[in-house]
Amino acid sequence: MPLLASLVVEPRILSIGHRGASGLTPENTKIAFFKALDLGADAIEFDVQLTRDEVVIVFHDETLDRTTDGAGRVADTDFATVRDLDAGSWFGTAFAKIEVPTLTEVLQALGKRCLINIELKPDERGELLAKHVVTEVARFDLFDSIVFSSFDIDSLSAMRRMVPGVRLGVVFAEGGEDRAMSAARRLEAESVNPEARLVDDQLIAKAHGWGFAVWAWTANDRKEIERLCNIGVDGIFSDYPDRVVAARP
Repeated sequence: MPLLASLVVEPRILSIGHRGASGLTPENTKIAFFKALDLGADAIEFDVQLTRDEVVIVFHDETLDRTTDGAGRVADTDFATVRDLDAGSWFGTAFAKIEVPTLTEVLQALGKRCLINIELKPDERGELLAKHVVTEVARFDLFDSIVFSSFDIDSLSAMRRMVPGVRLGVVFAEGGEDRAMSAARRLEAESVNPEARLVDDQLIAKAHGWGFAVWAWTANDRKEIERLCNIGVDGIFSDYPDRVVAARP
């Protein structure tokens, strides 16, 4: 059974800001996280990965191209270069010159204001990423308020080895349910995080039967959010966290 299954019996469905309030502000930036909190989010989700020189940054894509004015793989780029990039103009001119934040900066900004879901996006240095993330979280003494999630089971296993009591969530998409459920049981995860369209009564019953919370990603359509609320999910990742707040019982 999971070490920490308390969220299964949360009295309300968690509204989780997916990369912050990323439908309204540039994703994975501090302004997106603060906006999500303003909209009533209970939790903030963001992604982390390593630059070439091993700085943990908050960033989703493998490459810089989509959400900055840079180009190339994050793993091949030094932090000094990443720091000079504009991570906001792609979303709108009002957000020009917003920086890609480091994990340290985000933990300093959010502290214990909310639950935090850190999704690990490893390259070939998965264990090294886990080690750096553990070091940063330990500096701020935030393990109790952070759940670490990933599609990458090896990264989650590394986290469990480094911090036996760490809170884990196993992410999966279509075709990955059996492997994810098996890994969640082996790792004593707190949650399984399926793609929203895969979530039905049967999946929820199976997950809850094994003591896992079900956090569905990423639901933005109001009818889809209502459907998930009605069938008993425990958390919903949304680019518009206020829509989850409005829909939940």
